[in-house]
Amino acid sequence: MKKSRLVLVGVALAVLGLSLVWLNAGRAGSAQAAAAILASPVHGGCYIAGPSDCRLHVEPITINVTPGKKLVYFQLIATRAVGGAQRVIYDFRPDLSNPLPYSGSTVPVSMVAQDFAATCGVAYSISLQGRDTGDSAVYNLGSTGVFTCPAMVP
Repeated sequence: MKKSRLVLVGVALAVLGLSLVWLNAGRAGSAQAAAAILASPVHGGCYIAGPSDCRLHVEPITINVTPGKKLVYFQLIATRAVGGAQRVIYDFRPDLSNPLPYSGSTVPVSMVAQDFAATCGVAYSISLQGRDTGDSAVYNLGSTGVFTCPAMVP
C-alpha cells in the first residue's frame, strides 16, 4: 500500500511538472521583439519663410536596418502640441524591385523636401517612424522636443 502511494505521488508530481513546463513554454513566445530598425537623431525646427508663411525644417537623417533586411518605409509625423493632431508630412517607400539599402545596413536619407508647411505661432514636435522587413510593427525611431513656430515676421 505504501509503495502504491509513493508511485501515485511520483506520477502526480511528474504530471504537475510537465504541466508547468507546458504552460511556461506557451508564454515564451509572447515576449515583444525589439526593433530591428534604428535611426540617427531627429533634429528640426520652424522658421518664417515669408509673411504668414512658416515652415517646419528637418535636418538630414540616417536609418539603420538589421543586416540582411530591407527598408519597408519611413514617415515624418508633425504633431501639434495643443490638441495632439498628427499629420504625415513625408511618406517614403522604396522601389519594390530594388529595395534599400542596396548593400550594407545604412540608408542615408536624401529627402526631396526638408521644409514643410506649418502654421505660424503653433507649437509642434516632429517624429520619425519606420519599419524594415525584420519588424512586425512600425517603430518610433526618434523625435524632437516641442518647439513653437514664430508668430509674426520680425
